[in-house]
Order: sequence, then structure tokens, then C-alpha cells
Amino acid sequence: MTLAGKRVCVAVPDTVLEEQDSTREKTTKLGQIARYCALFGVDSVRVFHDPRGRGESAFIKKVLEYLETPQYLRKRLFPLSEDLRYAGLLPPLRIPSHKAKVPLGKLQAGEVREAVVLPDGLSADAGLDAPVSLSRKESPNKRVTVRITSVSPSGVGATRVDRREAKAYWGYSVEVSETAALLADPAFPLKVATSRLGDPIARVARSLRIDLQGSGAVMLVFGSPSRGLFETVGKDLRSRVGYVVNLFPEQNVVTARSEEAILSALYLVGLLASPELPPFV
Repeated sequence: MTLAGKRVCVAVPDTVLEEQDSTREKTTKLGQIARYCALFGVDSVRVFHDPRGRGESAFIKKVLEYLETPQYLRKRLFPLSEDLRYAGLLPPLRIPSHKAKVPLGKLQAGEVREAVVLPDGLSADAGLDAPVSLSRKESPNKRVTVRITSVSPSGVGATRVDRREAKAYWGYSVEVSETAALLADPAFPLKVATSRLGDPIARVARSLRIDLQGSGAVMLVFGSPSRGLFETVGKDLRSRVGYVVNLFPEQNVVTARSEEAILSALYLVGLLASPELPPFV
């Protein structure tokens, strides 16, 4: 949690890439989305189904997960794939979990790292000169977060921990959801949908600020480039979310791009949720 202490979810439709024709253009757009999510400390990215589009949820999930994975683990977790052909060309997220490989001599007990469990289930690749020994058997080929418990000439010991023990932003998860389940998710009780048909942000900023500061988790929901959320979700959108907000009430372009809306919404949430923001007059 790095965005004013809130857990934040970004929800996008599986048609978010519909205006991009090539794999390279699609990958570039997902790279921007991943970068904005990392910049603001987003905890979860949810991809929901747009019934009127072709849908690319599997591709979106794979690329976003690849970008969130530390570089030293990517070859183990992601086989060669046409979907990832251009992902390696994108700039790295450089979040705290993306640590460089280090020699054992510079490793310290207590350090938290991402790792992949090796086939024996008792050791893991944590981006070091040699595998680390795990305190208990884990499922092979699974990505885990580990804390280094001992460092000696004979080897390195580690135990699996919850990623929240890192005490720093450790990346986002990616899930594919049905729309109904997404909008009913109790993990993010405050849901803010974005739409050109929504309330101008200035009109609802005061009440939105109060709700943001009183909630521990918020979900931001975005529409597709060609269809707003009222078309994707339904005319009952307002009854299924806390707010429907127009982020650009005076926009001077035909449509705002999805990545532009994501960046603007995340900045807005961080601003309104901050206790340092003076009260509105």
C-alpha cells in the first residue's frame, strides 16, 4: 500500500486494446498501464469481460504479469511466446521487488526476495549465485516470496513469507473476472467508475474525498476505447458502484485514451485520499 495507505485495484475490460492493431502496439500500451500502476502502488489489476468485443484477457494477463515479474525469474516462469515477443523491449518497472542478482557475499539475512521453487520442492531460485534452501517443501515451479534466514559458506536458508512482509511496494497481481463478480467484490468496498456520462469530478470531489479517507480499499473501473461503462456493464451502473465520475468534463478530444484515464484517476485518488490535502472551502 503506497497510495495514501489504501489498497487500490484497477479494473479494465478485455477490449482495452481494441484500437491497437499490432502485437507491438498492444504491448506498448500495456507497458504504459503497468508503469502507471507501479508508479502509484496498485495492488491488483482486474480484467473483466466486455460482451461486445473480441476480448484479449489471456494476452493482457500474460503481458502484465511478465512485466511485474523480476527479470531474473522471467525465463523460468514464461516460456517463449509470440505474445511476449515485444515485452522485453519495454523499460523495466524498477519496483522494490525487482532486485538485481547479487553474489552470496553481499547477501544479508532478513532480506526479502522473489523466487521460483525448483523441481525438488526444497530449494528455490532467488536470483543468487546458488539456489536457497527452503524451510519446508513447496509446490515446484511456483513463484513465492521468501525471507533469507541464514547466510553461510555452506549455503543460504530461506522461508516463504507473505509479500506484505517486504514493507515496500512489491507489485500487483492480475486476475480475470466476470463483471458481476468484479462489481460485487467485498475486498474493494469503494468502487469508482469512470465515464464521460458521469458526474463532473468537481461536483463530487468533496464527498469522494470523505469516502476515500474512510475506506481502506478502492477499485477504479474503466471502459473500453469505443464503449463506455454504461454500454459494457449496463444502464444500472450507478446502482452497482459508489461513484460514476467524468474525469475530463471539458475534454477537447473525441475520446480520452484508457491509459490517460488510468493515470488521471490514480493521481486523483492519491490527491483526495491524502491527509495532507487542506479541507475544501
